[in-house]
Amino acid sequence: METITHKHIDLTYLKQLSNGSNEFINEMITVFLDQTPLEINNLEKYLEAKDWKSLRAIAHKMKPSFSFMGMKELDVLIKLIEEYAANETNLELLPGMITKLKDSCNDAIIELEIERKSFLK
Repeated sequence: METITHKHIDLTYLKQLSNGSNEFINEMITVFLDQTPLEINNLEKYLEAKDWKSLRAIAHKMKPSFSFMGMKELDVLIKLIEEYAANETNLELLPGMITKLKDSCNDAIIELEIERKSFLK
């Protein structure tokens, strides 16, 4: 039997929030899987355009989904991205931060796709 270790996600909070509803958990995971790649593309687009107001808005929108999925490391990172974009400070750090966010989200998406199968039964 294969052991699955999750590096990026911890669904403890989501499970508590769901009150035992696998349907709710599946729905939240599906929303994350559908929305996160689009939002990351928008972060990259606004970074390229130096549109700090829009970048801040997307980062702010992404924060709850990281909390729901127990992604503590990314929760901290997205708050910093939001803060830097809002204050237009440390802008030279944003490209690396967004790359790290994207890479971690891609890993988390794989983990969530595996995890979601257990809630579809």
